[in-house]
Amino acid sequence: MLGQKWLFQYRGALLSGITTAGCIFAIRSIGLLQILELSAFDRFIQLRPTEPRDDRIVLVGFTESDLQKLNNSHISDHAVATVLDRIREQKPRAIGLDLYRNLATQPGHNRLKHLFQTTPNLIGIEKVIGNEQGDAVPGNPVLALSERIGASDIIADIDGRVRRAFLFPSTDPPIESFSLRLALEYLAIQGISPNPNASVLQLDEVKFLPFSPNAGGYLNADAGGYQVLLNPRGNKGKFRMISAWDVMQGNIPPTIFRDRIVLIGDVSAGASDLFFTSYSSASGSSPQPMSGVELHANIISQIISAVLDRRVLIQPLPEWAEWSFILGLTTISAWLSVRRDSFFSKMGWTVCLIISSVATCYGLMLVGWWVPIVPGAVAIGMAAMIGMTIEAQRLNILSMQDSLTQLANRRSFDEALGREWERAWRSHSPLAVILCDVDYFKRYNDTYGHASGDDCLRKVSAAICRSVKRSVDITARYGGEEFIVLLPNTNAKGAVIVAERIRSEVESMQLEHSGSQISPFVTLSLGVSSIVPSSSITPKVWIEVADMGLYEAKQAGRNCVVLKEFISDL
Repeated sequence: MLGQKWLFQYRGALLSGITTAGCIFAIRSIGLLQILELSAFDRFIQLRPTEPRDDRIVLVGFTESDLQKLNNSHISDHAVATVLDRIREQKPRAIGLDLYRNLATQPGHNRLKHLFQTTPNLIGIEKVIGNEQGDAVPGNPVLALSERIGASDIIADIDGRVRRAFLFPSTDPPIESFSLRLALEYLAIQGISPNPNASVLQLDEVKFLPFSPNAGGYLNADAGGYQVLLNPRGNKGKFRMISAWDVMQGNIPPTIFRDRIVLIGDVSAGASDLFFTSYSSASGSSPQPMSGVELHANIISQIISAVLDRRVLIQPLPEWAEWSFILGLTTISAWLSVRRDSFFSKMGWTVCLIISSVATCYGLMLVGWWVPIVPGAVAIGMAAMIGMTIEAQRLNILSMQDSLTQLANRRSFDEALGREWERAWRSHSPLAVILCDVDYFKRYNDTYGHASGDDCLRKVSAAICRSVKRSVDITARYGGEEFIVLLPNTNAKGAVIVAERIRSEVESMQLEHSGSQISPFVTLSLGVSSIVPSSSITPKVWIEVADMGLYEAKQAGRNCVVLKEFISDL
């Protein structure tokens, strides 16, 4: 009986949780949360404890300074050969050349060709997958002949960031990636090679599970070839970097390359292979790209660190586990919402639930499991946020709208004026304003009463709206019986045409006004001004110029339009 009573009391919470989870699943299924989930993944990656430098990998980079010293914007075969010769002297385990050498770049081509033939642990690159940015790029024919080539292809997500790495691009026959090939060269010295009997790539006891299209926060991602989630050590400084010029000059320690993987690449400012990663925005709002040679170093380090150090590989939860996690959070959130607590208590518990779920997901990320937090957090906050959002929107509309005419109010107009002023200033485009005043409105109120006066203002505002044709134009009640119209990208001639149309539209309604001294019907006086904003005038002063035009219209007999131009010595 107690169980039945509990179920009856909280079945609403259970149904609410299931319904909310269903909404989240639907939203996810059309990809609306994908960018947020990938950004949350990046943030978790950035917040992890700092990892030490991997000294098994050394980078040799051709910097901008190096190219200036070489007096050449291109890296010649002679420069590459000199660097390669210096590196070979120290007997590294493997050398990776992250530079395309499919064509001769004189001088020094014959010398470099000879080094390619006599350096068995040298791996070059080729690009095997063509795309909109360019075709595939073949590798150096000497290295290709001896099968010392790896694919340098990089796959980026929909936001341009690299969060995945190829182990084998989608080719027939399959070709190892540049990073995997170098990692295997390094591990082979220690007797570690791929398990030929495993269904997935397995090195020692470590399995590299392939990426699936809906892994983690992804939705129908390109999972071609054999990919894994990238687990970078960091953005900068995680590998020792030596300038190519120092290597060429011999200004290096005598054992800096010995028994290590050495990567040679272009890290100059004009290098074409720059990539954004999960760490690209970690140091500030401006994204910091990573050079291709550093990206390959991170992938190599990920492979050999997983095998030799048992460093975690990032894996997504199975889809059924993700759904169960989201359903659990929505049900708990719904249960909290039906508890007989105060509003602030419920909000406090909701915030605690969000914080604890974020902490849980972060903790799981530290041990290698990617649990997307965004769907869960959205589900938790949905019930509370819907009510608050609706109320906030209602209050905001009321605060920005004139209750009588339903036009924008003075505050709303002032904000719009500031925005349009800045936009017109930047684009050097004209901005126009029309100030409208109902003629002898006080007498109208005295004659017909305030209720009729309010009705008159509503009809006048409707007439003004009918006369202002463009959606970008802004009409507001400026005060009492005054209205104002802001016309972006409109010169004085155009503004006068609109003002005359407004005056004529109001007059054509033939609203009776026996208290008027100029017409038996309601009429308007209008002041117009147009300007290209500059530093010599402020919006406030400009509105005063239009107000002067309105004053002159009244002095001229009312029911007319007066254009008032801005003069700098006003």
